[in-house]
Amino acid sequence: MGRRLGLLIGINQYQDSNFQPLRYAETDARAIAHWLVNSRGGRWHPSDVQLFLGPQATRHCIEQRLMQLCLQTAGPDDTLFVYFAGHAFLDEGRAEGYLALADTFYHQPASGLQLASTLLQIFGRSPARAVVCVLDCFQTGSLWRQRRVSPFDCRPLPGSTLLATLQQLPNRFLLCSCRGNEFAAEQGEQNVGLLAHRLLLGLCGGAADPASGQITFQRLSLYLQQSLGEQQRPQLFGQGLGPVVLVGEEVPTEASPSAAAATAGGSGQSGLYRMPTGPAPAMQQAGNQTGQWPQLTQAPAGLAQLSPQQPATPAAMPAAEQQAALLLQQARSLLQQQRPTDALNYVERALQLTPTQASALLLKGQLLGAAGRFAEALQAIEQVLHQEPSNALAWSTRAALLANMGQFEEALRAIERSLALDPHNSETQTIKSAILVKMAVAQTPAAPPSATVPGTNSGQTSPTVGGTATSAGQARVGSRQGASRPGRALLVSLMLQIVGLGLGLLGAWLAIKHPGLPSALPLTIEGLGLALLCVNALSGCYFDGLWRFLPIPLTSLLTGAVPVYLLLTQSGRARLAGLVEANPRGFTAISFILLWFGLVAVLPFLLALVGLVSGWLRGARRR
Repeated sequence: MGRRLGLLIGINQYQDSNFQPLRYAETDARAIAHWLVNSRGGRWHPSDVQLFLGPQATRHCIEQRLMQLCLQTAGPDDTLFVYFAGHAFLDEGRAEGYLALADTFYHQPASGLQLASTLLQIFGRSPARAVVCVLDCFQTGSLWRQRRVSPFDCRPLPGSTLLATLQQLPNRFLLCSCRGNEFAAEQGEQNVGLLAHRLLLGLCGGAADPASGQITFQRLSLYLQQSLGEQQRPQLFGQGLGPVVLVGEEVPTEASPSAAAATAGGSGQSGLYRMPTGPAPAMQQAGNQTGQWPQLTQAPAGLAQLSPQQPATPAAMPAAEQQAALLLQQARSLLQQQRPTDALNYVERALQLTPTQASALLLKGQLLGAAGRFAEALQAIEQVLHQEPSNALAWSTRAALLANMGQFEEALRAIERSLALDPHNSETQTIKSAILVKMAVAQTPAAPPSATVPGTNSGQTSPTVGGTATSAGQARVGSRQGASRPGRALLVSLMLQIVGLGLGLLGAWLAIKHPGLPSALPLTIEGLGLALLCVNALSGCYFDGLWRFLPIPLTSLLTGAVPVYLLLTQSGRARLAGLVEANPRGFTAISFILLWFGLVAVLPFLLALVGLVSGWLRGARRR
C-alpha cells in the first residue's frame, strides 16, 4: 500500500486589509492534521503530514512545498491530500482564480497562488496515484459576486479551463466549499468551522463503508454533500478511476465501469456509493452551543428512547418492586412530556424502594447527564456497571459522560467496550465519532499562528499527540516567563535610573572638582545621563507599562529635592555660596548642574506618563 501524504494550510490574519480576519481557518487545518496522525484517528505517519498556519503560509513557501510534495516526494502508489482554509479571489483583470496566502495582496494577484496553473502544472504532473484538494474558501471581491450564479457558487474560482481539464486527469479531485461572503458570515460548530466539523465526523465513521470500514474520498464527499447546508455544501470536480482510500487498509479490487465512474460538476453520483442513512442526522445533532460533547440528547424524549422499556409489572412481583416499576413508568411518561426535573424526582423515589435497580440507575444517570451534572451521573452509571458489566447501554452512557468531562481516552475505551457488546448499534457508533472529533479539536496543540508541522526533512515537530505535550511544555515555560516579566521590568528600570543618575553626578563632580577640564566633557556626560533617563521613561513605559513607571516618580522627587534644598533653604544657600567662593570659575558649572537636576526631576516623569498612556491605547486598539 502506498503512503498517504498531507499538506494542510490555514490562515486567519492577512497583511492586506482587503481580506477580513477569519475565525476558524487555522483551527480547522490544525484539528484535521492532528486527527490524521492520531493513533485513534487516521493513523497517517506523522512525517507525511505538513501543516502551515498564519504568517508562515507565504506564497513562496506553499508553492515550494507543493512542488516538493507532488513532484519529488510522491510515488506512483501514493495518495496526496491538500487542505486549504482561507480567502480566495478572482483577478479583476483576467478573472483567474487565486488562493490568498499570508503575504498576498488583493490588487497584486501575482502575490497569490493561481489555482489553474497550480493544479495543471503541479497536480497534473505528479506521479501520485490520486490527488485530493479540499478548498474551504471565503469568497472575496466584487468580480466573484458578478460571475457566480448563486451566492455560494465556487465555479468561478477554478474556471472553465481547469474544470474541463480535470475531466481528462484521472483521480485528480477538487472539492470546493464556501465559508462565507458578503451574504453570510463564517459558521462554526464546536470551535471549528462547519465544513471541517462535518469532514472530521465523516472521517471518524460517518462516511465509512459498512462492510469494510474503509473511508474513501468518494464516500466522504457524498457524506459532506448530504450533511451540509447550501452555504457549506461542497462542489466536487474531477474524474475517478476507482476508490481513493483515506482511512483504512486498501484492498486491491478490479475497477469496473460502475465502481470507477467519474464524479463531476459538483453533484456526485449518489448511486455509486450508497451512504448509510441512520447516523448522519444523529451526528448533525451531536454538538450543542454550551461546549458540552457529545450531547447526550437533544431533548429529554431522547433519553426515554435510550432507556430500555420495562415490561408490564407481573402480579407476582414484590410490593416494593411493583411500586418502583410504576414510579419508573411515570418518570418515562413525564420525560415524554418534557418534564425532566419531575421525572428525576420519580426516579429518586423508585431508587429509595429498590436502590440497586439497574434500569432506574441508568435512567438517573442519563437525566443527570442531560442536566450537566456529569460527576453525579457517572456515579449512577458506575453502579450499573458494577452489577451488570455487560450492559452496552451503560458503557455508551459512561463514554458520553466522560467525554463531557474532557476524559477522552477513558471515553473511547468505554465506547469501544459498548461496541464490542453491541457492534451493530448505530447510535453508539455516532457517539464514538463525536468523541473522536472533539478529541481532535481539544487535543490540538495551542500553538501560535506561525507554528508549522513540516515533513520529513524539516527537523521540526510533527502534529502528533507527543507534539501536543511539547507545545504544552512550551506554553508552561512561556507562562513562567510572563509571570517574571514585571519583576524584570522593575529591575531594568531601577538599573537604568541608577546609571543615568550616576552619569549626571559624574559630570557634576568633574565640573566642580576639575574646573580646568574642557567644559564640553562634563556637559556631554550629564547630557548622556539625562538622555538615558528620558529614553527609559518613554520607551520603557510604552512597552512594559506600569512596572517601568514605578521607580520614575521616586527618582523625580529625589532629584527635584536637590535644587529645592540648595536654592530655597538657608543651609542650602550657604553651601552653594561656599562652593562658589571656593571656586569662582565654577559658577557656570554649578548653574548647569542645578538646571540638570531640575530637568531630571520633570522631563522623565512627563515622558513616562506619555509612554504609559500611549501603551495603554495601543493595547486597547489591539483588543
